[in-house]
Amino acid sequence: MYFTSPLTRTTSRCSATFPEKKSQVSKIKGRSKKVKMCQISLPDLETSTSDSVVSLTVGSKRHRDDFYNVPCEQLANKLLGEVLVRRLDDGTVLRGRIVETECYLGGEDRASHSYRGKVTERNKPMYMKPGTAYVYFTYGMYHCFNISSMEPGGCVLLRAVEPLQGTDYMLSEREKRKKAPKDIVLDLTKSSCSALSNQKKNKSLKIHELCNGPAKLCISFDISKQSSNTRDLCSWEGMWIEPDQNGRVGPHNIVSCPRIGIDSAGLEWASKPLRFYIIGSPSVSRRDKVKEKQIRELAK
Repeated sequence: MYFTSPLTRTTSRCSATFPEKKSQVSKIKGRSKKVKMCQISLPDLETSTSDSVVSLTVGSKRHRDDFYNVPCEQLANKLLGEVLVRRLDDGTVLRGRIVETECYLGGEDRASHSYRGKVTERNKPMYMKPGTAYVYFTYGMYHCFNISSMEPGGCVLLRAVEPLQGTDYMLSEREKRKKAPKDIVLDLTKSSCSALSNQKKNKSLKIHELCNGPAKLCISFDISKQSSNTRDLCSWEGMWIEPDQNGRVGPHNIVSCPRIGIDSAGLEWASKPLRFYIIGSPSVSRRDKVKEKQIRELAK
């Protein structure tokens, strides 16, 4: 049994939300110009498939409940290559291909917020239905975005995405943070949480640097605890995951290696290969060159 989100009404399957009042209809029509700017047309509902459902807001397909209702490690791998979509209140649409994930297995995992089955107000989304957004605040200034999986307390952290749409907005959001005093590197490891040099602050960001870390991703996609926590990714029109048009990433293209920044969990859990990323992607937060070499040698 899962906790129910206070923000959304959950159902047994994903469904589009239709307006009930004329005032709501007019508001939606008022957004039409901004939707057109994204050059996305609204398809007929009959284009839905068994694996995904059409999102009426911007006419793309989102994954259904079944996609998320799998063990944590499986979900972490399935998410690689899929597309994260964020629709802002003003109609702006952002897209990014997921290239790096980490899984946290729940009660048994010493690095998990739900270790030993602990339930708090903060980590309740980890116990909600699979596909629920768990967004938490860290280091007093950054957010991290996770997605709940099948097992109670299990979730997958999205560590990095490759920007596909809305890069101007992402760059603007990142530049705002760069100008803030005492800015720090955003990959959330103790070794890298040091002040940036003036040269680094003034350096223009490249596309692959916009979302190559969990906090950078949240800044670029405007994901916060206030806006996104406990949201159902199967029904919320503000954010969802959709299939990539190029198909799923093959296992031979996925690197599995230890997670980052969890040494306090002890050697056993800190060394488990529960971080996954697409080999060769420039948007990955940190490469494991030893693991990559092993994969390439096996492919020969």
